[in-house]
Amino acid sequence: MKTLSSLLRTSLLTLALAALAASCSKPSDAGGGNAGKDAPAAGTRRVDVAVTAEGYTPSTIEAKKGESLVLRFTRTVKGECLAKVVFPDQKIEKDLPLNTPVEIAIKADKAGKIPFQCGMNMVRGSINVTGS
Repeated sequence: MKTLSSLLRTSLLTLALAALAASCSKPSDAGGGNAGKDAPAAGTRRVDVAVTAEGYTPSTIEAKKGESLVLRFTRTVKGECLAKVVFPDQKIEKDLPLNTPVEIAIKADKAGKIPFQCGMNMVRGSINVTGS
């Protein structure tokens, strides 16, 4: 007959193994973002943008007029300010779930700047479009 301490040890070991297995499992794509496992369409350039405590990296993206871009934002810092990215001129707003890549397609139609910012307009970046 097993003693109470033996049963308790077995239960704790089982729970520890279950927690370890859960922490090693692959995260799901249920965050509403696009994980971007597939390459962008031909002629489209993908740019990875890290969203960290320092802001957007890179914060300035160079593009040529007429170029198609897919910006893939990955937020690695908690906090409400950076939980959303906004492209005011394009009327695009996307939530940025923690550690989940979110892709946003942008067409650089005309020369100039295409600004983007956090949901509170405190952290900013831009796409600088050049060419004729």
